[in-house]
Amino acid sequence: MKNIQFFLIILVFIFISYIDLHFNLNGYLIISFDLFAIVYLSNINIKQTPPHLINFNFFYYLLFVICFYILYFLCTSLAFASDRLLIYNHLSKYEVVKALLLYPILEEFIFRKYLLINLTATNTKLKSILILSLGFTLIHCFTDSAPLYVFLLSTFLSWIYLKTKNIFISIFLHFVNNFLSITSFNFISFLAKFKGIDFAVILLILVFLIFFTLFKIANDKTNKIL
Repeated sequence: MKNIQFFLIILVFIFISYIDLHFNLNGYLIISFDLFAIVYLSNINIKQTPPHLINFNFFYYLLFVICFYILYFLCTSLAFASDRLLIYNHLSKYEVVKALLLYPILEEFIFRKYLLINLTATNTKLKSILILSLGFTLIHCFTDSAPLYVFLLSTFLSWIYLKTKNIFISIFLHFVNNFLSITSFNFISFLAKFKGIDFAVILLILVFLIFFTLFKIANDKTNKIL
């Protein structure tokens, strides 16, 4: 897939998101289009190697997502003193189902399994990850998502998918991220109340765990790509 083709697809996704928001369609148009996109992209997807089985490294993937989420939004909540920084805070049951089930599955299949792999046919893996993550961030422009966080999370999920070729790992990590968005507001608010040396210790622990997990993942010889 050429880069121009990818960004044309992203423009269509942005347009669909705008129409869904403008006419208050509550995500039904987005979900319908995502299903259509999966069917279409599955017919033009390039052949992939078999997925790697889940092993102990999955623990590091999970730990990174949890620690990175807490660190990012803990720092952001302090910087902007806002109670609306978390992506999902007060949702209906339907919105919870979308956030925890529908969007992780649909978005990971479209962006990681199909678009990312097709980008690697004409780009280096690193360039493909960055282009994909930019597009993934752009399609969330009409949501309450934090753009930088979305870009960084997409970069990580894309890296992990290229390492493992296991879409179910990406879906589960996406689910965990959205679950944290729904449930962790009070916990992060509690951590934000710490001051001075106590708060510094919390930040240092989170930073250490993030770099430790990245080190372990990068040195995973069984799933090495970059």
